[in-house]
Amino acid sequence: MKIITLLVIGLLVTNPSFAQTKAEPYSQEVCQAIYGAIGTFLALADGQWKQKNDDKAMMYLTASTNYAAIYETVCSD
Repeated sequence: MKIITLLVIGLLVTNPSFAQTKAEPYSQEVCQAIYGAIGTFLALADGQWKQKNDDKAMMYLTASTNYAAIYETVCSD
């Protein structure tokens, strides 16, 4: 019963109408800050990888990937 309830809630929360929403482009300053954050997270991930700290490296790499997806969505022409 708990699984069915969670499934129904999950389906209600993930409304497909959000997929058709067009994102407005961000300002140039915000896009530059996002682009800089991508580089920062990649540098942090590389440093942690070289120190053999795989968990932190993956955390920073995931953050950079998420920022890159945001950048591509709202900063690309």
